Amino acid sequence: MDSSYFALLVHDRPYPLGALKHALNPLSVQTLSVRTCEELKRLILQEHPHIILSDTSLPDGTWEDVVNLAKNSPVAANVIVVGANDDMKLYVSVLERGAFDFVVPPFEHQSLDFVVMSAGRNASLRRQTLVVGAAS
Repeated sequence: MDSSYFALLVHDRPYPLGALKHALNPLSVQTLSVRTCEELKRLILQEHPHIILSDTSLPDGTWEDVVNLAKNSPVAANVIVVGANDDMKLYVSVLERGAFDFVVPPFEHQSLDFVVMSAGRNASLRRQTLVVGAAS
């Protein structure tokens, strides 16, 4: 599997994103963690992540702020919101507001692989489309 994707994890508490970081290791997804939306705002422009995995709540914002930062980024990135437990209302809200997906523990390899690789491929394709469109 070619997984040359880079992910920023936005969280300030060990659960559930700490567990997710360990679950990403077998997928060979490179990761970097940040604690706040402000840190994300700086690094999204420097690191150009394919995927941003966000906790639902952050010291200076929420997952909605993370989605907005990704939408306004000059480089395509997909946001996957990570909840602590199943919450259908939150799941629907996350998708309606533009996140790529919503995941909760336990992070099973097969389903996590599908979501993360799909988000990475989608971001890569959108980036290629922007480059091709700009060249025309």
